[in-house]
Amino acid sequence: MLDERPEPRMTDQNPLSPPLSGPPVSRWLGCFPELRRDTLGFLLHCQAYGDVVKLPMGLVVNLLLRQRDAAMYVLNHPADVKHVLMTNQDNYKKALVPPVESRIFGQGVLHTEGETHHCQRRLFLPFFHGNHVTAYTDLITRKTYDLVGHWQDGTTVAIDHEMAYLTLSVIWRLLFGRDAGSEADTIRKPIAVGQSLIKLQYDSLLASFTPLWVPTTLHRRFTRNFCAMEAMIHRSIHQRRMATHQYDDVLELLLAARDTEGRPLGDEEIRDELMTFLLAGHETTANALTWTWFLLSQFRSVRERLTQELNEVVGDRLPTATDIARLPYTKMIWDESLRLYPPAWALHNRVSHAEDRLPSGAVLPPNAAIFISPWNLHRNPRWFPDPNRFDPERFSEEAKRTHTPYSYIPFGTGGRRCLGESFAELEGLLILATVASRFQLRLVEGQTVLPDPAMTLRPNCPVRMIVQRIDVSEPHPAVA
Repeated sequence: MLDERPEPRMTDQNPLSPPLSGPPVSRWLGCFPELRRDTLGFLLHCQAYGDVVKLPMGLVVNLLLRQRDAAMYVLNHPADVKHVLMTNQDNYKKALVPPVESRIFGQGVLHTEGETHHCQRRLFLPFFHGNHVTAYTDLITRKTYDLVGHWQDGTTVAIDHEMAYLTLSVIWRLLFGRDAGSEADTIRKPIAVGQSLIKLQYDSLLASFTPLWVPTTLHRRFTRNFCAMEAMIHRSIHQRRMATHQYDDVLELLLAARDTEGRPLGDEEIRDELMTFLLAGHETTANALTWTWFLLSQFRSVRERLTQELNEVVGDRLPTATDIARLPYTKMIWDESLRLYPPAWALHNRVSHAEDRLPSGAVLPPNAAIFISPWNLHRNPRWFPDPNRFDPERFSEEAKRTHTPYSYIPFGTGGRRCLGESFAELEGLLILATVASRFQLRLVEGQTVLPDPAMTLRPNCPVRMIVQRIDVSEPHPAVA
């Protein structure tokens, strides 16, 4: 990535800026009722109001924050996104997150700022890139093969649940060096409840200001299930500290890590990082795979071309990391699926320190809340013609050269770009190749599957699919 110096702000040179507008919202409650009613549709509606859309938060928030004209600013232009996330990123800090999100992730790499965040990224980056990543290939393909080995031809599976179980089994092994086994249910319950609670706290102004100690039904369910998972992680940390030999996993990396002053990480710091990797490392990939299977079931010609490529490259063996470069169409399908259904459908809000002029000409005031949504960018017809159409050809090498820079950001960009991007891509492509070379997945008729914007972009219901076996021999050992 090129080293880009901050661009100078130009508010003094040209005090005039285009007026910012947006759709009509409630005077008292601002944009929150519209966001709660149809978050994704409302964001797409905002495209009609220009490059930067001002969404007043309403008089209630103004009073609570003691701030006049509090508003969110939705960025619809990739150049503005680059400016906020890269060029002038030091002017923008992460906004406060709802209580449940803070409770889950603590001070893990997802939520820290400044030098602490930079140190965390430097520590973890090698584990999720290069040879470390490709070393996970056999684990991923074998776990996938074991999963589909239980599928019977013609039966129905909830593919979202299957993918969640699979990616959880992979990430748990990487974090703790062992299979999740019976612990899987202890992990999945708080994740499901946490998703619902995070969505509620982002959608409801009242819920976002309600501490977790207030004994609502959902708070009690979350606390009970989350504490069980947290206790399990603390036990794993304690047992590893007592171990007499070393492991090749993330927990071992964290135990060996030292901060800038040479001190080892404490149990709570290790817990925060493990929780971040656990949730971010399986939920997002599982959802991306689920949406990919959903799309493939709707487009026969794409599915047939995928099968042809897998037959030519992989045949009757399990795929390897070196196969990935020889599966361009598989990668195009993956990229187009991430465009239509990015698991990280919205990035964490940023808040401006000082007034700033964006490349589009809009001037953002101090303390402006900046909203950037990959969902919104990816489905904007200015950047992707006929944006709701599934078309992997958008990501051919020739087509990618015509993309507007920063219009496609499924993993974010800049200093907070997702650490696990390389691992997620390898895992997704290997699972896709392993399953699709053995099974076709057909959506059960009569379902209405819609995206639900919770912590990640998940389906609003179980995605039931019929598995149809493709006649293949038992896989030979993988070859390079």
